[in-house]
Order: sequence, then structure tokens, then C-alpha cells
Amino acid sequence: MKLFLRSILCCVVLCAFFSNAKAQQDFLVNSKNDTLKGEFKKQFIGFYKFKPEGSNKFSKINIDSTKELFVAEKSINYLAKYRPELNEPEFLLRLEKGKINLVQYYYAYGNNNYTLIWYAYKGEGPLLEIKSNQIFGTRKERKEHFFDLIGDNVLLTDQFKMNDSYSFDTIRAYIKSYNSSNK
Repeated sequence: MKLFLRSILCCVVLCAFFSNAKAQQDFLVNSKNDTLKGEFKKQFIGFYKFKPEGSNKFSKINIDSTKELFVAEKSINYLAKYRPELNEPEFLLRLEKGKINLVQYYYAYGNNNYTLIWYAYKGEGPLLEIKSNQIFGTRKERKEHFFDLIGDNVLLTDQFKMNDSYSFDTIRAYIKSYNSSNK
């Protein structure tokens, strides 16, 4: 009897697992705020291609008519945003979502060389550069941008001022803390 109950329990657990295994699905949000489900395929050179449900053809993603995309296999979310120094949108990786959104620009070049810039914004506000591995711009400007974002949370701002670290991990931790305290 115990073996029978164990078998049934095992079957129930497996069924529950496999029914939720495909719970997340690739999707694209267009500029009209329509969510299109489908499938993404990573290109060897370039970005992803998208095949909407019901279609049999992958096509290049038009960034001008796309707001957001989610690649379920990797659990990553990209947003089409204008970086301050450019006049055209780019897909930026969303790292944090909340009252303060954190996005990342990443560009690899040469042998083990890369550009990494973090931008943050509130609501529909502009992207503010808050952290970079580049020598352009100043740390002071980036810190001021960060203070502008978290300034309405006095406790967190005071904590941040006392902290000597301005690392990527520290910034992300403060943004997570800000978002969780402002829900």
C-alpha cells in the first residue's frame, strides 16, 4: 500500500513539474502595447530573431516598433531604450524592475575588452548613467544621478552616503532595497 501511495505521489509531483515547465514563454511587446507570444532564436552575429505563434518564419526584430522582449529560456528581458548619447533606440538588458528600473548596455570588442554601462530611470523618465567601466564621464556625475533617483528615501540615501563602496553590486543592492521599500 505504501508503495502504491508513493507511486501516486511521485506521478502527481512529476505532472505538476512538467505542467509548469513551460509556464514562461517568449514574448514581444510592440509599440502599441500588444503582447505577441512566439519564439526567439539567437543569431550568430547580431540580435535575436522572432517567430510569432502561428508563423513558420523567423524574422528580424524591428526595434522601432518594439518596446520589450522576454527570452524565457534564459529568463532575460530586453527593453528598447534611447541611451542619452544616441539618437536611435537600442535593446538594453533589464536587470531590475520597480520604481527604479536598472538596465545594462554591454558591448564586447577585441580580445576580452568590453564596455559596460548601467542606466537607471523612474517611470517614463530619461535614462541616467549611474555606473560604467569606462573612463569617460565622472564618478561624481554618476553618483549625483544615483542620488537623484534614491533621494526621496532619506534612510537609504543616508546609508548610501556612509557606504564607501560604489561597486556594481552595491548599486544593485540599493536599487533592490529602494524598490522593495517603495511598493
